[in-house]
Amino acid sequence: MASFATLAKAQDSGDLQAIFDSAAKEATNVNGVRVFAGPPKGFDPLKATDRELASYGLPQRPDKTTEPRIYQNWERAMQAAKHRAPAKLDVKSLFQHKPETGSVQGCGRLRWSEPCQLVQLEWHCIHEQEQKLERQDLIPGSAVGLQRAVAQPPFGACGAGIVGPFYEVSWNGIDGFSNGDVVQGGSLSAADCNGNTAYEAWVEWFPSYPILGVFGVNPGDDMYVVTYGFPGTSTQQVFVEDITTQTFGTYSLPYVTGPGLVGSSAEWIVERPCCASNGFPLALANTVYDFFNYDFAGTGVKVFYPGSQTLTTYNITMLADDGVTPIEYVQAGKTGPQGLESLWFYDSDCAYSGGCTP
Repeated sequence: MASFATLAKAQDSGDLQAIFDSAAKEATNVNGVRVFAGPPKGFDPLKATDRELASYGLPQRPDKTTEPRIYQNWERAMQAAKHRAPAKLDVKSLFQHKPETGSVQGCGRLRWSEPCQLVQLEWHCIHEQEQKLERQDLIPGSAVGLQRAVAQPPFGACGAGIVGPFYEVSWNGIDGFSNGDVVQGGSLSAADCNGNTAYEAWVEWFPSYPILGVFGVNPGDDMYVVTYGFPGTSTQQVFVEDITTQTFGTYSLPYVTGPGLVGSSAEWIVERPCCASNGFPLALANTVYDFFNYDFAGTGVKVFYPGSQTLTTYNITMLADDGVTPIEYVQAGKTGPQGLESLWFYDSDCAYSGGCTP
């Protein structure tokens, strides 16, 4: 599941950024990356002011009257934020998230589906629901998500002699479409045919950092993720929480390289990250189910919904390495079980790049 909330009013954006910059933080084992200090014992986020919340990197309070469902999700997440994660990060140098302009040559193509016109293009083989945003509206921007994912070997793969491992990453983020940067946070799942599995929460600001694993999670846990966005080379912050285990952390990612935050899109994505030895993305795990609920991105001035039936909303079907075979779909829309604010990702066939022939 996933939920998105407006995190800052435009007139307060500079103040929010200043609070983030001056907040107490602990250094991690990754040069420059820091994690916000946890609140003191007895701190009640439901009674705290927005300034007090920001000083610990905690998400701002949605309006209870105008956004009751979003407020309920925020309230649940804040009540569950009991244990700040350790400062030791796991650098996932194997995994890369490359926006369209930095795509790996030969990567499988993505196919657009309604409501926009059907086209094909090269990208980093993600399956996403994207809402393009106008740059002047996005800064500052925010995307908040409550995610749930489970991974298994693809149907039919193990019987065909394919052992894996197979991967999927589910995340929300800002940028990544038609620009060379992306700020994001989410969960990574992996499985093979020998019964091995791995699950981890992570953050990233590409190209300044690879995926940084922040703490372990369990299959089926509810993940609440807030991706903040500030202009250009400003330091970015990503809040990640496992509501089920009550573990959380807000990670401060200073600029190292690249275009900085362009601010042209917000995404809700299931992805197979790069890259295998043949240059294609890693084999996609069977995601079983991956459901995002109450999704939206906010700028303080404007709100964007992934189920919006506009020409600036794109439902993208993930294709296999052949650039033809669909292996992962997304459903979204104003009607039916998905609804305006919800996304449902699901596999097709064996969900394995290249099919289930070893």
